[in-house]
Amino acid sequence: MNKRRIPSPVIAESALVSFGKHKIEFMLPENPAAESLIYGYPTVYVVYAQPDGPSEVGPSYIAYVGETNNIENRTSQHLKADSKVRPDWREFRELAENNPSSVRQFVIGHSHFNKSLTLDIENRMMQYLLGVDSIKSLNNRRTNPQGNYYTREELDEVFARTWRKLNSLNSKLFPSERIIRDSALFKASPFHELTKAQLDAERSILEAILCARERPVDMKTEFGDLVLVQGAAGTGKTVLISHLFNALLADSEQIEGSSNSDASDVHPLQAFVLVNHREQKNVYNQIARKLGLQKRNDEVVLKPTQFINRRSEKVVLSTGRSKRDISKPMEKVDVALVDEAHLLLTQGNQGYAGTNMLLDIMRRAKVTIAVFDPDQILETGQQWSEHNLNVLLGDGKTEGGDRFESVELEDGSMFNRASVVLKHQFRIAAGPETIKWIDDFASGRAVGTIPKEAKDVGSSSSAGESYEIRVFDSPVKLWLAIREKAADAESRGLSRVLATYDWAYNGQKGNSNSSDGAWNVELHRDEAGVWKMGLDENDKRGFIINGDAPDSNRFCHPWNYQLDASGSVRRIDGSAWAERPETIDEIGSTFTIQGFDLNYAGVIIGPSVKLREGKLIFDSKASKNKRAVSKRSGVKDYSDKNLRNELNVLLKRGVHGLYLFAVDPELQLALERAARG
Repeated sequence: MNKRRIPSPVIAESALVSFGKHKIEFMLPENPAAESLIYGYPTVYVVYAQPDGPSEVGPSYIAYVGETNNIENRTSQHLKADSKVRPDWREFRELAENNPSSVRQFVIGHSHFNKSLTLDIENRMMQYLLGVDSIKSLNNRRTNPQGNYYTREELDEVFARTWRKLNSLNSKLFPSERIIRDSALFKASPFHELTKAQLDAERSILEAILCARERPVDMKTEFGDLVLVQGAAGTGKTVLISHLFNALLADSEQIEGSSNSDASDVHPLQAFVLVNHREQKNVYNQIARKLGLQKRNDEVVLKPTQFINRRSEKVVLSTGRSKRDISKPMEKVDVALVDEAHLLLTQGNQGYAGTNMLLDIMRRAKVTIAVFDPDQILETGQQWSEHNLNVLLGDGKTEGGDRFESVELEDGSMFNRASVVLKHQFRIAAGPETIKWIDDFASGRAVGTIPKEAKDVGSSSSAGESYEIRVFDSPVKLWLAIREKAADAESRGLSRVLATYDWAYNGQKGNSNSSDGAWNVELHRDEAGVWKMGLDENDKRGFIINGDAPDSNRFCHPWNYQLDASGSVRRIDGSAWAERPETIDEIGSTFTIQGFDLNYAGVIIGPSVKLREGKLIFDSKASKNKRAVSKRSGVKDYSDKNLRNELNVLLKRGVHGLYLFAVDPELQLALERAARG
């Protein structure tokens, strides 16, 4: 059967100058079919403007994406009616009145467009534009993935051609696809099409929220209901939470009210996203601002401690000053969505006066949806007792987000818990043999023979995709290979080097023991050809930009967040670590990479991971991660679990490849043998 020929899209453009005064005329491309496709077919359109005008840092846009069966009528509706009642279109009107050519519209036509295809193109356009740095506000945030229909198989190619044409017309508003796909905003976007398992999970969770909102007052308990979303790294948990977040705040009418309640009794839904990971919180803050879910950071996207404190009553001290008393929760909000809930503390510290963050959140929310993976717990202060963890996780099977059972923890805390389990691996684009090899190594079970599908770069796995595992005999060679991948326009995404936390780091101050003042990952090769920790005792050079290729016997690169764009050493806060171009010279840790994707991940496995008598062991004495190796209450040792989980997190960052080097000679030898088969 011959594949259907897919024509190119046509794109018309117009300035929306009149806002209802006269007919809008589009500048049509030189294509005999353009007029018919724009005026007679379904279309997708993008309206955009620059509220702040030109600036030194580049343009800053507001944008609206829509689809319609009649672009003339739809544009007229926006200009005449919507600009009077809707804030987004009112802003467009005011901008056009001040500068008649400042508000513009692209209209996309295609001879294969039908209603379903235009809805899918609209949804993907929202997904892509959300990842554009120059867009500060993105309107019409509905999600409309359409499933199967006649031209569904053409979606990818039609959209790719459309985006390339738009890129040629305005590269600031429509940057290259590679730039978009590198964006953490794109990867966490609520506009990803959900799988059947994710959709089923979302439906049951929404039903659970509705049931909790309708529960009579006399049935309220100390703790709200808990829906635990379980799944290993890369199983789409963050996308589900992001989609839920957008659904709850942007489309809350789908769960507001019921057949038993009067419309006047319905109050706006209160939903918050809580995340204990600084970079993930930044991503959610950007998404919420761009989609208009919050006007400024930290309104509905919060750290758990922020949420707990803000939802606690104030008490007046003897000095007359007031403080928040976290033992006195305020009235429960409707929903708390907790991403990376395995990072929540289960004991107090200097910044948290409670004893269990998850329970304190559940005291303040009618329903808590918590993403939880016990294999990503990294610190002693985050560990649960074996009994409580078993109660929390249940039997590890999907019970349905709306099907609760009453459970009790060791301290007598009782609450209703339901479970949703996601199993499909989205991040690692590999077949089952390769995924199993990574799982076995990451869990410390075995270093088996690397599957052939993972060694043949161009081969296709049984999953229909390729994945590459390579073992290097030098950290320098590994770093140069990752740098080459990062510079390759065809490599489809970001590539960075990561390491286990086996080299000292203190981001609060400079390193007085280093000649460059930085906290570096340092190795050198001795005369016997063995790689050793630290630099040679006579080596006082510190980090040297582009110094690896000419000196293959030393490795020295700063830990994350120490370089600026010029290569000088200083701490930087801002966008996701891997998105910054200068971080190709840095080494990432679990603190910066957990929850994020890389295209190719190079992992330097430090001496905290060793191989002895054929078994992987985790050496707490070799780790510099005090939070991972400290004992709980000075007694309970979780270091083996924490270091095992650290390795697990690092090994599962790469979408298309994993590059490895181990400092421990026995482990390195085993990896080299595994690569040779």
